[in-house]
Amino acid sequence: MDSFMMLERCAAAGEGEWMNKLAETLESRLTDGSGVYVSAGGNSRRCFDELAEDIRRNACQPFELSAVVMAPGIPGFDEGEEISGLCVAKEGGRWLVYRPEDDLFYAFWGPGAGHLGAHGVFGSPLYCWSA
Repeated sequence: MDSFMMLERCAAAGEGEWMNKLAETLESRLTDGSGVYVSAGGNSRRCFDELAEDIRRNACQPFELSAVVMAPGIPGFDEGEEISGLCVAKEGGRWLVYRPEDDLFYAFWGPGAGHLGAHGVFGSPLYCWSA
């Protein structure tokens, strides 16, 4: 069963269980460092652990959030189109968003929930948070 179907079933079962499944999805992905840049001679494990801790520290109660797709774009979306998902962590002007329908995390940036851009960064939560 894909994550979207799993989250739909959890939502039907009740919000508490649905939130737990979303938290489990995020936590299970916090070991995936694919795409994260680590400088030459850097300790990748330490870098990944620090990113994961920063996401946990900035985790929030999930809420729906939208952004405008901007250059360089996101496959399947036109520039200027709106993309939505569930915000699972936020800090300063960066927002970590999960889209259950494609089972990916995205980075949104902007000063507030009404003024966000999605600049083509998606994949693992560590990669999105590090961008």
